[in-house]
Amino acid sequence: MATAQAPSAPGKPLPPGPAQAKIKATCTSCHNTSRITEQHLSRPEWSAELEKMEGLGAVIPDADRNAFLSYLTKNFGPEKSAAKPTKKSGS
Repeated sequence: MATAQAPSAPGKPLPPGPAQAKIKATCTSCHNTSRITEQHLSRPEWSAELEKMEGLGAVIPDADRNAFLSYLTKNFGPEKSAAKPTKKSGS
């Protein structure tokens, strides 16, 4: 029987926000925050990701679902991936 393993490192800190503590508590019980911070998904994609995680055992109360989606989309939406400046060597 497979069991979830505790993350070996905490990963990047999650930005402050109303759902931060609940997301951290829910999501980092199985993986570190980098699994969240490295993704840049749209709201529908985050919703699908939450459904996938629920299928794997995550407990996300219906009352918190909208707050989770708003937090994830605001902080890790598709526009956030383009907002990071890239360094080009030799330019």
